[in-house]
Amino acid sequence: MIKIENYHNQTVEIEKFQSTYIILKIENKLVRIDFKNKKEAFLKQKETGELVFLEQHPLLINHNENNQEVFINSEPENAEMFVDDFKSSIDEITRGWRQWKNYIEIDTGINYEIFLHNIKKGSGKIMKAPFSIVENIKKVCDKHQVKIKYFGEKTIIPHQLLMINNQFIIAEKFKLT
Repeated sequence: MIKIENYHNQTVEIEKFQSTYIILKIENKLVRIDFKNKKEAFLKQKETGELVFLEQHPLLINHNENNQEVFINSEPENAEMFVDDFKSSIDEITRGWRQWKNYIEIDTGINYEIFLHNIKKGSGKIMKAPFSIVENIKKVCDKHQVKIKYFGEKTIIPHQLLMINNQFIIAEKFKLT
């Protein structure tokens, strides 16, 4: 039985894509790959590129790890430096594949201005993020002697990533049909 892993790093051409599958031309053969529980996709055009199949990647963190809500309980001595270190600690995990402000503004009920206000007063919600990002934020808080509380368990739900150039699909599983 041929597995998707066998096509890793091979040149492919996107022939067709739908919400539940993609058809690729590989070595002049058409191959259909179905997605099980697709979580995220960025497919815009039919193009040729190198197929990459991964189970670990910064894009997967939002789907592999559950989120924790983070509240600040004390103010940093230097809020500007704290925010710079905060941003850098998120970028260290996401490596530029996600915008750091998304963890502040998406699905949190706050925006960047409220985030800054809460940092400066040392009280309130500051983010909702996967637990590995929260672990990095804890290090920043220790460095700046800032107290935080976070809520949420550490649960891992494995997902996979299929990437062709900068286009990608994230799903629980991919299956050749």
